[in-house]
Amino acid sequence: MSSDTTATGSSATARTAPDGFTAEPLPIPASLDDASAGPFHEMTALRNAVARDTYASDDFVLPAEVLLPGYEPSDYERRDGRLIREHGRLVGRVLLDLPLTEDVEMAKVMLEIHPDARGRGFGSAAYEVGERLAREAGRTEIRTWVVHREVVGPRIPSPTGVGDVPALDAAAQMLVRRGFQLGQVERMSVLELGEEHDPALRALRDEAREAVGDDYRYVSWTYPTPDEYVDDYAQLKARMSTDAPQGDLAEDEQQWDAKRVRDELEATALARGDQVLVGAIEHVPSGQLVAFTELQRFDDGTKRADQEDTLVLREHRGHRLGMLVKAENLLAWRLLSPATERVYTYNAEENRPMLDVNEALGFRLFVSEGAWRKTLD
Repeated sequence: MSSDTTATGSSATARTAPDGFTAEPLPIPASLDDASAGPFHEMTALRNAVARDTYASDDFVLPAEVLLPGYEPSDYERRDGRLIREHGRLVGRVLLDLPLTEDVEMAKVMLEIHPDARGRGFGSAAYEVGERLAREAGRTEIRTWVVHREVVGPRIPSPTGVGDVPALDAAAQMLVRRGFQLGQVERMSVLELGEEHDPALRALRDEAREAVGDDYRYVSWTYPTPDEYVDDYAQLKARMSTDAPQGDLAEDEQQWDAKRVRDELEATALARGDQVLVGAIEHVPSGQLVAFTELQRFDDGTKRADQEDTLVLREHRGHRLGMLVKAENLLAWRLLSPATERVYTYNAEENRPMLDVNEALGFRLFVSEGAWRKTLD
């Protein structure tokens, strides 16, 4: 049995690690052509192998060119990573996202083990590394998100009262053993796009327009956000941290302004070559943006797009603005990116109003994901 004496120095890891285990820091190259970029390319290959196994699809495979900008330093979040090896062969990775402006007590941890290396203790040993890094960073809470494989048997219910995960899933069992509690269940849904679906989208858009009336209108833009909208867009992003359902995973209210939109959102997306379409609803009497949704497509060669944040401000709900902004944006996306064949999105299982909108649009369940938390004593 070996331990990672240089990267972990952890007696717990030394006790639990399988033979040949090491955990080395992930170097972030300035360029993918650098001599130091080899480990990043290895990590990309491992990430994609795990994605294929998790989703049974190539839709979530990303090239290193798309991944690298997301690892660069930010004023708002720091990323730390370890590469898990067995006698030098890469078999897993541990990533920590450490917020720097809000939720500074939290570490968001992602752990992935190659399918060929599972069941031999690498996941447990890698988790010990991740928890130690979180403690060393001064964090008192770990959060993680896991796609659970369906297993017949007992269920672990969400504390929200809506949704559950299979208790006999290996990942769920590992998390429970280590003191994690399920905080929320999220639904990942997929929508098939194509010319044959456009009439249904237009009908839903038209019905919502009629219900909304003249006090609201749809506006849209691609990155970079026009100056006339950037302040309202920043405030909508801030309200995502307070108005969206959070289950047992409450977070600090985020502080957003035009600089954060430019530096955190747009800089990374533009560096990757992403297509991003933001649709919003303007309240005509006040001139304020009161709802928004985002569609994003990576420059990864797939025919997939992601519907990211969507929100209707609490004080403007009940007018069918969610349906209007989503239907309008999907139709606008069809013109902007006609090659897109599928759109994926996440929603909390307790967010029935937004799930109703998505189901009416044609989204169907793809996978369920558990959101877990652990308090570090």
